[in-house]
Amino acid sequence: MNPAQRRAVQYSQVISKVVSTIEENQDLLNPEFEILRKALDRDQVNKIDPIRYKRYKHDFEKGTADYHKLADQLKKAKAPARLMGTHLSLVSTFNKYVEGCQMMTDSINEDQTIERQKFDDAEKIQDENMDKFSKLMQKLTQLG
Repeated sequence: MNPAQRRAVQYSQVISKVVSTIEENQDLLNPEFEILRKALDRDQVNKIDPIRYKRYKHDFEKGTADYHKLADQLKKAKAPARLMGTHLSLVSTFNKYVEGCQMMTDSINEDQTIERQKFDDAEKIQDENMDKFSKLMQKLTQLG
């Protein structure tokens, strides 16, 4: 295997790990997000069991920390030259997604309140950037 092929294999391994970790996090956090979203929409955040609420807050903090680590790994990944432009867009898009995750996590307060505007804005940022991220992943697959 020549150096370019080795680099391509290493890059695809990093991308694969990032995507599988994102999916694992989403599988854990999405049900919790749905509970928080529903409670927020009904003005019933204070009716969530306090122990569960703390767990949700903790899970969001851990998930966001994991996303920050993934963003760093993605940034450090050495993409093959022909994929460099798409890779840079992927990194930028994922960083915006992580910013949205951080914003949402920050909106979930210790006193069992959620800052509605921050939560809503964060959800929009996440949705937009995960959609872009998915499209860029498809492009990478086609180019690779």
